[in-house]
Amino acid sequence: MDERPRGDEPVPASGPAADPLDPLGIGKASLGVWQALAARPDAFVQTQMKLATAWMSVAQASTTPPDAPKAPPLIEPARNDSRFKHPAWTENPTLDALKQGYLLATQAMLETIERAPGIDDETRGRVAFFAKQFCDAMSPTNVPFMNPAVVEETLRSGGRNFQRGAENVLDDIRDNDGRPALVDKSAFTVGTNVATSKGDVVFRNELIEVIQYAATTETVHATPLLIVPPWINKFYILDLQPANSLIKYATDGGIQTFVVSWRNPDASLAHLGFEDYLHLGPLAAADAVRTIASSPSVNQIGYCIGGTLTAMELAYLAKTDPSLVGAVTFFAALTDFTDAGDIKHFIGPEARAFTRERVDRNGVLDASDMADTFNMLRSNDLIWNVAINRYLLGRDAPAFDLLYWNSDATRLPAKMHREYLENMYARNALARGELSVAGTRVDLRDVKNDVYTVASREDHIAPWRSVYRMTQLFSGDTRFRLGHSGHIAGIINAPGAGKGKYWASDVNAPDPEAWLAAAEERSGSWWPDWLDWLRERSGERVAAPAATGSAAYPPLAAAPGTYVLEKS
Repeated sequence: MDERPRGDEPVPASGPAADPLDPLGIGKASLGVWQALAARPDAFVQTQMKLATAWMSVAQASTTPPDAPKAPPLIEPARNDSRFKHPAWTENPTLDALKQGYLLATQAMLETIERAPGIDDETRGRVAFFAKQFCDAMSPTNVPFMNPAVVEETLRSGGRNFQRGAENVLDDIRDNDGRPALVDKSAFTVGTNVATSKGDVVFRNELIEVIQYAATTETVHATPLLIVPPWINKFYILDLQPANSLIKYATDGGIQTFVVSWRNPDASLAHLGFEDYLHLGPLAAADAVRTIASSPSVNQIGYCIGGTLTAMELAYLAKTDPSLVGAVTFFAALTDFTDAGDIKHFIGPEARAFTRERVDRNGVLDASDMADTFNMLRSNDLIWNVAINRYLLGRDAPAFDLLYWNSDATRLPAKMHREYLENMYARNALARGELSVAGTRVDLRDVKNDVYTVASREDHIAPWRSVYRMTQLFSGDTRFRLGHSGHIAGIINAPGAGKGKYWASDVNAPDPEAWLAAAEERSGSWWPDWLDWLRERSGERVAAPAATGSAAYPPLAAAPGTYVLEKS
């Protein structure tokens, strides 16, 4: 008898009780690493000797006469590390030595953790991640009198940068819960200068609105497209501005385009679980969309967690209604959580226990908690650099549409959040075929749909090698494309931008590295490649609908609808 836990059963309250003094278990994990080093100190001693030797070399180089040949640096910042871009960090011998000394110390700390004997990979990775966070906080770029950009601005402005910075501190305490503001929120209004594509809400339930976009071509493909975005943020990441709107791009390409707009839940929806999101979300939406479009099926896009839900939907439909969804596209979506990236460092057993208690008490995971977690994945760019600009340089927050969307986060219902962490991140139940939907055991190997999946090479939220694993799980024709950049920039890369690149191969090797080695590097956006693929699977061209909705589903409100306007 199969006694494995099923997805439709209550998720057990696994893990230790939450420790308010160490909610993420970092202290406990760090103690284990240092105890291992104390038991066998040779690795620690070797690393410290290497660091001391390197520091001596850097110090000696800093005293070299100006006219003498400059020694090559012992260490350079990472390619994507913009903290030391000011020329003085290279040209000034003292600052160059300070920079290299700091980078060497950071390297030594991480190497020490890596060499600690007898530590499991999960603990080692968690300690290293938070050690790196500590090192980032200690960067000399965060110290006013050590940062040449701050010194220059202080001299230029006569110290007014600190006056403006103090005003910004007060503003952020009052308006942004004490966090440095990423964006000037007053510069954008949803429906006015972001989320501007024309359409109407044609379906609504307690969790979603479905928006149908007005056709922009005389004829359209018969099979409609339903987009299932993540519900951690709002759908208009796909409709920021006309120039970078995937929704407009699809509509202009003759695709009948619909999108799910998730509600921003409050505590009254704490009872909704992951399966409720499936039934009230893509299943309900797809049924309405095929009726409106008079089509036997819909094509679908799943982005991020919306893609995880879409994969679960496909496995369920394979056993219940295979005709509902046809061709499917995945954007940066995990189906196998074996290696879930840096986010896993926040969801160890202790962290899950702490979060579970807090979320169950409030009924929702607050949007700011989720935003803080994601910001820490890129702390130098999204925390420290922002703080330097606002508080030390005294600059205003930028008016940038992507950052505005990023700040417009949503809450997550307690039950859904708990089930997502336990079933996906902790148990990896979907990939293992251990999940049930409405009493039906689902298996991704039953999915025979044509699939186009895109990952981004520098994605810290959905690592591309993990996204690639769906090519080995699905049984249909799966096309994998690898974009440049990160979780958002690798996806929102419109052809008109004239930048970026992607990698393509139509042979899915078992190993992602083998796939990349054989893939062709192509310049520009992958969007045209995807649109060609989608058109081939979207049926014949028919006359474009004269209006949105239908007799059964009349328009309820103009796009972008009402749910997207709900603030956290």
